[in-house]
Amino acid sequence: LIDDLTRVVLSGALMQTKLWRDEGLTFGVAVNISMDNLANLDFPDFVLNEISRHDLAPTDIILELTESRLMKHGAVALDILTRLKLKQISLSIDDFGTGHSSLTQLLDIPFDELKIDYSFVHGAHHDATRRAIFGASLSMARQLNMKSVAEGVEDQADWDFLQEQNCDLVQGYFIAKPMPAEDLPAWLADWEIRRLELVQE
Repeated sequence: LIDDLTRVVLSGALMQTKLWRDEGLTFGVAVNISMDNLANLDFPDFVLNEISRHDLAPTDIILELTESRLMKHGAVALDILTRLKLKQISLSIDDFGTGHSSLTQLLDIPFDELKIDYSFVHGAHHDATRRAIFGASLSMARQLNMKSVAEGVEDQADWDFLQEQNCDLVQGYFIAKPMPAEDLPAWLADWEIRRLELVQE
């Protein structure tokens, strides 16, 4: 049922994005999709129709694929990903570094964003091996003109390290834990104050 479930989740995410837009919040939203979605040639049209139905633009959404699941992608999956990209929908490779064919994925698939797995982020400030892998991944993302996202920012030390590395985006419990959609506007107001305090430290 994962294909049907993903489509329901995607529709719900787009509906919520529209509600946020109506409140003046103009950020994009990322949604994880399954490799099973990439077995159906109608998937790109479904995504575009849902975007249009909610009065949004293709650039308002990012579709994330977990790297380890991409290892067995075939011609149909590659065709669908290319169609999505041609429709101006951004693609993100999630948990980068955990699969066994990372560089092949970057060569074959037109990704816009690289999410560096938390296992190479959390604690990288005091672990030379993690720091080296993180640095190499970040450098590669920059050279490929991909946006970089660090997963697993769990504490102040992680945050400080990533500030020094100039990573584009970060995520993790140090910033926020999962929350109901209706709580996001209040959290954003609090985060702006906290972020300024973190920058000044």
